[in-house]
Amino acid sequence: MAILDGFYLEIITPEKSFFEGTVEAAICPTTNGDIEILKGHQTLVAALSEDKIEFKINGEWKEAVVTHGFFEVRHNRVTVFADYCDELSDYKQAKLKREEKIQEERELNRQRLLTVKKSNLSLSKYLIVSHKNRKSINFK
Repeated sequence: MAILDGFYLEIITPEKSFFEGTVEAAICPTTNGDIEILKGHQTLVAALSEDKIEFKINGEWKEAVVTHGFFEVRHNRVTVFADYCDELSDYKQAKLKREEKIQEERELNRQRLLTVKKSNLSLSKYLIVSHKNRKSINFK
């Protein structure tokens, strides 16, 4: 596809250049809703929100996930600067792993808290029994 048929899109993160090429359209998530960009779009700078970014190549829509950043539209060129960008399937797998890890940490913390409560209860029982068994001392 020649640049005449679309516009140039570049998606950049601190770790990598995720995509560079000519596209027919792009849908960028912003803090005020999605914006569809076509060839000849007016100059624009907007903040990205964490969501799905879509772009159309040879009639086929591609999807990726972006997190916060911004994008600029100028002279049939769109440059997206995102904190993170990856294919949707990779993002979902990474998110699932993070959620599993969080659940494991919560369970571990719950078990630790239970152990602390049991220890406190045992200590309290010991102190009560010790106090009852203590001989009274008379200092006359």
